[in-house]
Amino acid sequence: MVYRSKLDWIGRFLREDSVVLDLGCVCHDLDQTAVPWLHRFLVDRSRRVVGVDILPQAVERMRKDGYEALCANVETMDLGETFNVIVAGDILEHLDNPGAFLDRAKRHLASDGVLLLTTPNPITYVRFLRVFLKGQAGANKEHTCWFTAKVLRQLARRHGWEVAEEAFVDDTRLFYPWRKPAASRSAFHRALRSLNRWLGLLLIWKPSIWTQSLLCRVRPHLAETLCLALRNETGETQKPLA
Repeated sequence: MVYRSKLDWIGRFLREDSVVLDLGCVCHDLDQTAVPWLHRFLVDRSRRVVGVDILPQAVERMRKDGYEALCANVETMDLGETFNVIVAGDILEHLDNPGAFLDRAKRHLASDGVLLLTTPNPITYVRFLRVFLKGQAGANKEHTCWFTAKVLRQLARRHGWEVAEEAFVDDTRLFYPWRKPAASRSAFHRALRSLNRWLGLLLIWKPSIWTQSLLCRVRPHLAETLCLALRNETGETQKPLA
């Protein structure tokens, strides 16, 4: 199944009485001038949402804005409670030890709960085109790994998780915007850089994104974002360590 937005997929698992744990809750743009904020989306659709992030200053700002947020490492956290839904939106690829994270998440999930994972998919048309043209895939400098659907399912099974649902999101357009500002010292060079970027986008990237979207309809595994809904394989809740 291919969705237009991660929020469309995540929203299917939320209820008005849901108690949600949002891991990696801080958005790089806390003022929300660019894209919808996942944490705000969860708060608007759930009874209670607890956010966790490793950035103390950003967490403190969230707390001052009225959100329930905690500063902790998702690979070692012990919050002392369980949740109906745990959301890990695009944080798996930032971690030192994804397996330790999955073990820790299990300790915080209710017996009938669900863990929702989203992560960039390394196998996309646009990514392959970028490798061909530029010699690299353009990964975020903070990323430590890539996951295909097959590899992520294997990791989940090794840590006692059952895959309840697999889906994909066609959101490449968010990562290759129509125009970025050109930084240069002189007006002449800025104009040349802007012209070069516009031509590149018009002749290469924009058609590539359209092609990517068309291919996703035929081959969902080529979409930009991979989504997995996981449930505890045993159905038993492990108490968080004291």
